[in-house]
Amino acid sequence: MKVFSGCRWAAELRFKNYLEQMGIDLEGSILDIASGPFSLGCICNDVHGHDNCPGFVRCLEEMGIPASLADISRLDYPSKSFRYVVTFNPPLRPFRQRGDARSGIKRFLEDMLRIAQERVIIRSSTVIPLLPAEYDSLIDRSGENFAIYRADCYRPGSEMYSQCETHSIPIQSTS
Repeated sequence: MKVFSGCRWAAELRFKNYLEQMGIDLEGSILDIASGPFSLGCICNDVHGHDNCPGFVRCLEEMGIPASLADISRLDYPSKSFRYVVTFNPPLRPFRQRGDARSGIKRFLEDMLRIAQERVIIRSSTVIPLLPAEYDSLIDRSGENFAIYRADCYRPGSEMYSQCETHSIPIQSTS
């Protein structure tokens, strides 16, 4: 995958810029969904990539980053198996191909919340407007093109999110 090796510096810069804009530092296990050929493994330790492109998964594995080959609609990971579940600019096509994009994105968010121990981070100008409002009470921070959810407060099938325990998470101020 030498084609991508010359672009790694650009990916590193992009990921650092995204995290700085969102005001978050990531430490601990990370599931990077729709990771592409680099993933957050360029700048963070303990990252697992997830992509539907065999070439991208092979590239990650060649760099020593474990990865799964699967569509974003199949997040078959155990509950609370990663500290963070992150997606930067996921494609909308898998959601549109299955019918209603909004319901597909809702299932996607619910899967991410189930898998994450602490935070779900979504950065996407196309997905953000389609996120379900019923989970707004879990939003820790958001902006025009990102949302950070408190997965530690997520209780499937429950409307009670106010009893969430506060944890010390390394999140920087955005002011």
